[in-house]
Amino acid sequence: MEKIRAHSISMFTLGVESVERSVRFYEALGWEHSPDSDPGMCTFMITDNIALGLVEYDFLAKDALLPVSPKRPYYGFSMAINGADPDEVDEIYRMAVEAGGAGHQKPQWKDWGGYDGYSGYFLDPDGYAWEVAYAPFLRLDDTRRLLPRRKEETI
Repeated sequence: MEKIRAHSISMFTLGVESVERSVRFYEALGWEHSPDSDPGMCTFMITDNIALGLVEYDFLAKDALLPVSPKRPYYGFSMAINGADPDEVDEIYRMAVEAGGAGHQKPQWKDWGGYDGYSGYFLDPDGYAWEVAYAPFLRLDDTRRLLPRRKEETI
C-alpha cells in the first residue's frame, strides 16, 4: 500500500455565536483579518501559511452536513500560542482576558511528562480553549513559528 503524503494544516475554522464579537476579540490580540473577509465569515492570517476562519456555528454545521447540537463546554482539543519566554506568555494571557476572554488557568510552570514548560489557558468568547505556552525545548523563529529541531538536537 502506498504511503499517503503528509500535508500541512492551512486553515482551521471555528463555529462562533457572533462573527462580529469574535472578530473584535481576535483583533484585540493584535491579529489582522483578511480584507477578503465579510460579515458572515472572517479570516485571520496567523502566519504566511495558516489561517483562522470564523463563521457562525449553525452555518458551519450545515456546511459540514452535521447536526446542530448544543455546544459543549470542552470541545476535545485546544489551540496554542507559543511565546518566546514566560513574560510574553503572561502578556498574551493578560491581553486575552482584557479583550473579553475568560481566564481559565493562569500561566504557571508545569511538568509535561518529563519536560518543563510554562503555560496557562484562556477561553475565547465562544468557549474554545487556547493554551498560551513557553516550551524551552521548542525552537521558534522571530514570528513565533515553530522550527524543526536539528537532528543533532535532543530534548
